[in-house]
Amino acid sequence: MKLLNILVFYIALFMLASCANDGPKIALYPQKLIQVVNDKYPAEATNLIFIGAPEGMIAPGEAVKEVSSGVDSSKVVTIITSLKVKTSTIIIAGNDDNLTAATLEKALLMGKEQVSGSKIVYFGGKPFISNLSKLAADAGVTVEFLDLPS
Repeated sequence: MKLLNILVFYIALFMLASCANDGPKIALYPQKLIQVVNDKYPAEATNLIFIGAPEGMIAPGEAVKEVSSGVDSSKVVTIITSLKVKTSTIIIAGNDDNLTAATLEKALLMGKEQVSGSKIVYFGGKPFISNLSKLAADAGVTVEFLDLPS
């Protein structure tokens, strides 16, 4: 019985440790992202769209699947709507590169005929630059990729 209690304790301890992380640093300081863009383009209005991701090991991957399949389209519609207005530079960032890239990808595909002439500043997601650049060019959208501020 004592061995079982110790085993259960260590399993619970490892499960809790696997869930621990530093948390999304940019979610706490969105003003840093806006300030970087405002410093670079002081004459332009900006709007930040932050793509929040669920925490855990499985949930972020499932969120990417939901966005890609069109099940969860709230942020996709937000991006398309913001790009259609064309009155400001849209800043896109998120705490999960896969989900942020999938969301922007879906928005560029769904709103292809509606968003031409708009501008995006995208923070992070270096592995996705090639694909997102191609999709943006096809949609007539200017995308600038920037590193996250420290």
